[in-house]
Amino acid sequence: MTTSSPASSTTTAPKRTLGRLWAVLGLGLAILGIVAYAVQLSLHRLIIPWYMPVLATLGVLCLVVSLWQRRSLWRWLGLLVVVLLAGAEWSFLLSARLPAYTGPVAAGHSFPAFTTARADGTSFTQDDLKGDQDNVLVFFRGRW
Repeated sequence: MTTSSPASSTTTAPKRTLGRLWAVLGLGLAILGIVAYAVQLSLHRLIIPWYMPVLATLGVLCLVVSLWQRRSLWRWLGLLVVVLLAGAEWSFLLSARLPAYTGPVAAGHSFPAFTTARADGTSFTQDDLKGDQDNVLVFFRGRW
């Protein structure tokens, strides 16, 4: 009767399983960033998706740890895909700048015609801005 040594099977199995866990975690983090952005867009929340490249970068780190545990073709391919994804997300985030404002309102020019309501319901027009006083007009977009 032949038996295999239990020490050899227990030393390789946890390391191999741990490497797979790191690989799955890395891929999951990269996918989580994309899913979170899709949820953000579906909720009409217009904020900068800073979490996408951060999660993809954490995914890259997890895949590197996975490769350190055990090298395989699938882990290398996963790392390549997540590195490309993280690079694209970082370039998107860093290049998404608003252009300089060149609209109709500028210092020294008259304000364009408008009519709006104050918080108390009274009317407010561009004529209320005329005179010798300096004015600051603040637009607040609130959510109620």
